[in-house]
Amino acid sequence: MHSIENAGLLGLGSRFKKLSELIFKQCDDLYRARGVNLQSRCFPILQLLSTHETISVTSLAEMLGQTHPAVSQMSKKLESQGWLYHEADSSDERRRLLALTPQGYELVDKLQPVWRLQETVMNRLLEISGYGLLENIALLERELEKQSLRERVEELEKQNKQDRVEIIHFEKRYAKDFYRLNKEWLDKYFYLESMDHEVLSNPESQIIEKGGFILLARIGEDIIGAAALTSNQSNQLELSKICVEAGYQGLGIGEKLARAAINQYQATDFSGLYLESNRKLLPALNLYFKLGFREKPFPAQIVPHARADIYMELPEQASSR
Repeated sequence: MHSIENAGLLGLGSRFKKLSELIFKQCDDLYRARGVNLQSRCFPILQLLSTHETISVTSLAEMLGQTHPAVSQMSKKLESQGWLYHEADSSDERRRLLALTPQGYELVDKLQPVWRLQETVMNRLLEISGYGLLENIALLERELEKQSLRERVEELEKQNKQDRVEIIHFEKRYAKDFYRLNKEWLDKYFYLESMDHEVLSNPESQIIEKGGFILLARIGEDIIGAAALTSNQSNQLELSKICVEAGYQGLGIGEKLARAAINQYQATDFSGLYLESNRKLLPALNLYFKLGFREKPFPAQIVPHARADIYMELPEQASSR
């Protein structure tokens, strides 16, 4: 059976319509995911009004290449949502002049980062192929059906966040963040014991001054993750207290912290690296296995934490990778 794809240039208008409908639908989905009830067809009006004090409906229609009724209908929708208002032109009361409300400017400010991400995604999709227009339209259709615009924007946002994460060493000014992050993690999966409170309240004396290390994940000035290396009497380090703020989980920050901790261990004279965990923490156990840790029986000289039911060590060959 023939489809519109077989029509070549004769089907260009239909192909453009099909693609535009797909993009509008996925843009609407992206806006809904950001808590914005905006039809993406209205985007050009918002963009133009954000750079002009007022514009008449007639001028907007000419600038957008659309009919006066279509622009008038879209502007009424935006007006009903409180994002723009109209007033009569002082020189011609028959003309409606449109302008953004304060809420409209706030909406534009909120959506600017999303629009920049959308532009990057579309550019990347078009750069995949060096072919002509029809091939690129087909490519766009296939790629957007395979993975939606919303998913691609969220993926790009995730990558941008990952790129902004830096791992730093503990500083006294971040003591409250270290406590906060660990308490949130413990409250979610277990509970805060008195020993936990003592260590988390005094990280310098309880961890660093005893030969250990504390690593923090930072974005800008925000501390969003932590990990600790605590020393024991057998000249070993224990990897512990890996936690990531809820809003930043799923970005690979825990792995970044764990790898930094392994690198820190490798730069020391300690003779081994181990950790204790709980079997219900499957994502964490999968990460430890990925990093080279292997389960072993609890050594006689180590008293397990009350919530620990699995012991893992990093073999020497894994730690030297």
